[in-house]
Amino acid sequence: MTTSMPPASRGWVRTSIRSSAAVVSAALLASASVLAPASAATTTVHDKAPHLTTVVLTHGPANVKIKADVGPMAIGSYFTFWFDTAPKNSGPEYKVTLYPNSEIGERPVIRVGSFADKGKGTTCDGLRGTADVYGSEFVTLKVPRSCLGTPAKVRVAVRGYYAVPGPNVIDWAPAYRTFSSWVATG
Repeated sequence: MTTSMPPASRGWVRTSIRSSAAVVSAALLASASVLAPASAATTTVHDKAPHLTTVVLTHGPANVKIKADVGPMAIGSYFTFWFDTAPKNSGPEYKVTLYPNSEIGERPVIRVGSFADKGKGTTCDGLRGTADVYGSEFVTLKVPRSCLGTPAKVRVAVRGYYAVPGPNVIDWAPAYRTFSSWVATG
């Protein structure tokens, strides 16, 4: 036995369903905007040099992240990331060196005044880096913004030292002691 709803009731049900759907949709949109991750600004550097070919710099609200395509690497190779955080000063203010298949070290962020400066090391909670001789040809680095003085914008230069048969190779991206474009926090 089936029962049928009077025509007037059917209209009320359709309206009620549409209203409920609209309320649910609005609630989902509101919660999605609250839960959406904070945005980050990104720049990509392409370099035609023999090893270090691409560097992606992402400046987010909490961290500065770098992903570099460094090509084949060996034990003895290492990568230095130079950070310029002060637009009025043309040189780097910080550097981090990452050695494949090893820990970053006790004093991983070095405060410097130039590319030639050995600098002074400081500890940095939350610094993370990956470089695996036996794995990917990508090197990644994540530095909390607080370890870089919480800059409004940042740019990076990357130097790769490659321990290879024959003379060792040094490769820079984007070029020798040259920085990427500035990236403001997202």
